[in-house]
Amino acid sequence: MIVLDLFADVKPIWKKSSQFYGVPYVWCMLHNFGDNIEMYGILDAISSGPIAARTSYNSTMVGVGMCMEGIEQNPVVYELMSEMAFRKQEVQVEVNIQHVLRYGSSVLAIEEAWKILYHTIYNCTDGIADHNKDYIVEFPDIYPFLEGSQPPQRRIKDLLLVKKNHRFSLKETSNDLPQPHLWYSTKEVISALKLFLDGGNDLSESLTYRYDLVDLTRQALSKFANQVYLDVITSYQRNDAKSLDLNSRKFLELIKDIDTLLASDDNFLLGTWLESAKSLAASQNERRQYEWNARTQVTMWYDNTRTNQSKLHDYANKFWSGLLKDYYLPRASTYFGYLLRSLQENKYFQLEEWRESGYLILTNGRLRTGYMLLVLLAMLLEFRSPCSKST
Repeated sequence: MIVLDLFADVKPIWKKSSQFYGVPYVWCMLHNFGDNIEMYGILDAISSGPIAARTSYNSTMVGVGMCMEGIEQNPVVYELMSEMAFRKQEVQVEVNIQHVLRYGSSVLAIEEAWKILYHTIYNCTDGIADHNKDYIVEFPDIYPFLEGSQPPQRRIKDLLLVKKNHRFSLKETSNDLPQPHLWYSTKEVISALKLFLDGGNDLSESLTYRYDLVDLTRQALSKFANQVYLDVITSYQRNDAKSLDLNSRKFLELIKDIDTLLASDDNFLLGTWLESAKSLAASQNERRQYEWNARTQVTMWYDNTRTNQSKLHDYANKFWSGLLKDYYLPRASTYFGYLLRSLQENKYFQLEEWRESGYLILTNGRLRTGYMLLVLLAMLLEFRSPCSKST
C-alpha cells in the first residue's frame, strides 16, 4: 500500500503521523480546487517540502505527485513542482524567480515584478486552502432578516449575508462583512502590474508574457471589484439608494472590462471549453448533452431547485470571457436590481424571488456558445491588448 499525502503543500500529514506509521507515501501538491482561475501558490513550500520529507528521520517517502483539480493556471507553480521530482536540494526560489525564463529574454522591470509576486501572491503561508470566491464569480445572496414586527427602517441593522466558508487572513478594509480569501497586499501587486506594463515593449511578441499580463491584470481588477461589492452592500445597509446604484454600476462595468481583457487571450475563452466538450460527441444528441454538461459544471451544477442552489454551485467558477458577460454580469445586475427596489419601495428584500430569477438566467440559455466569435474577438483585441502601449 502507498499513501498519498494529498495536501502536503499546505497541510502535510507525514509530520503528524510518524511518517504514516511506516507506510510508504507520496508527497503531493493539491494547490487548486475546481480548476478556479486565481493566481496563488506557496513556492517556498513546494521547493522545501519534498526535500524535508525525503531527508527526515525514518522517512518513508517514495515519490512526489500532483493532485490538483485543475492545471491550466499558475504555470510557474506547476513548473517548479514538476522539477522537484528530479531535485536533491531545495530550489532557491527567491534567487531563481528573478530569472524566470518564460519570455525568451530578460527584462529588468519584469524581474522586479516577479520579485514582488514571489513575496505576495506566491507566498500564501496562512494555511488556508485557496478556493476562489471573488464576488464576481461567487453567487450573490443576501437576506435582510427582521425579527418580530420591526419596521422596514430597521432592516439596515439586521442584514445577514448568506455566504458560507468565506475565510480571510488579511483585511484591507474595516468592513466586517465576510470577505474572500486574501493573503497579500493588493497595493504591492498593483506595483508589480505597473512593472509588467513597463516591460511590455520588449516582450510584445511573447505569448507567455501576454498570458501572464492578462492574468495579473485580471487578478488586480477582481480584487478591486471585491471592495466595490462591499460598497454596494454597505450602501444598502445605510439605506442609500443613490450610492447603491452608483456602486452597482461600477461593479457591472468592472465585469465588462474584465471580460474584454480576457478576450484578448485565447486561454481565457469560454468557447474553447464548450467546443472541446462538443468535439467528443458522436451524434447531435451527444453534442447537446456534452455542451449542457460543460455549461452546468462551470456554473450551478445540477441538483438545484428553483429557489435553492446546489451545494456545489460556482465550485468550478471561471474567469473566462463569455462566462463573465453572459452569466456573471446578468446575474449580478439582476441581484442589484432587487436590492435597489427593496430600498426604493421600502420593502423586505425578496430573497426567494431573487433566487428564482438568478436560477432562470442559467436555464434560459443566456450562456452563448460562440467559439468562433470569441476567437475572432481575441484576434481583434490583440491589436489593443494591455500588452502593448499606445503611441
